[in-house]
Amino acid sequence: MLIAFVVVGAVFSYALIGSGFFASAKAQEATGAGVKQATSNVIVDGYLYGTYSDKLDALNFLIVVPEGNEPCSLSDIKYVYSYDGGSPQEIPGISPDGFTSVSSDKSVQVRLENLGGPAAGGTFTLELKPKIGASLFLSRKLSEGYDGGVILTA
Repeated sequence: MLIAFVVVGAVFSYALIGSGFFASAKAQEATGAGVKQATSNVIVDGYLYGTYSDKLDALNFLIVVPEGNEPCSLSDIKYVYSYDGGSPQEIPGISPDGFTSVSSDKSVQVRLENLGGPAAGGTFTLELKPKIGASLFLSRKLSEGYDGGVILTA
């Protein structure tokens, strides 16, 4: 009887310890996924540059992946643009240099064309939405005499 009790106790304790290891591994996996989702996967490296004729026509900027994050395909990034309080719209981004991905060791130039505004003195917002990670939200106001070039933070 004592042997049966010890064997049953050993089996139950083995099952209990195995369940604990499984739960611990799942908790670690969930924590890692949460950290990955909370950190931004792309950042703007430097200034925004605008092309202007009666309104803001195009934006050029460099993006890079922060150190320690995984490379990101440019086709997985959505660019959502709006100006002067208008409704946001997705704008296709292109790499004039022909790059298809961005990583932590090299900045990649992105160009957004056919923006349609704002005029000098107006405001615009740009949201970079990578497939994995947090979005990057940029809001800028053009100076009253803006006629192209660097767009400073307001």
